[in-house]
Amino acid sequence: MKKTMKTAEVLDLIRQGVSVEDIVLSDLEEKRLSFRDALLLVENGYLVSEKNMLYRDSDVVYDPDFEEVEWEGKYSNLKDMLSSKGIAKGKKEEVITIELSIEDEAVREWLNNNTAKLKDLVNKLVTDLYHTDQILHSK
Repeated sequence: MKKTMKTAEVLDLIRQGVSVEDIVLSDLEEKRLSFRDALLLVENGYLVSEKNMLYRDSDVVYDPDFEEVEWEGKYSNLKDMLSSKGIAKGKKEEVITIELSIEDEAVREWLNNNTAKLKDLVNKLVTDLYHTDQILHSK
């Protein structure tokens, strides 16, 4: 059975290392949270809306590895940018195209609404399936 608690109480429990998986936040919609508190909640399975986050420039710490980089070009992620600067070696990826046949209208609509996230989701799923298959067949 789920237990209801205030956000501040749940944050205290998380900081103490207590599991909060069966706790529902009663006041999250009204709360404004610091970025750190919001991140702590997200890391523990809660959804925190952007409107509930309080941003202050003073909370941002100077990071020379980030601040001193010249941001040129249009990179899709940090790994690509670092690879282009010779800072990190990029792994060679092979693009594999798959074809899906979907009869269920709800599934088709979900796919259309989540196409941007689908590549990462399928990459992770296939990798996990491969590793699971390797574990099962190594006995």
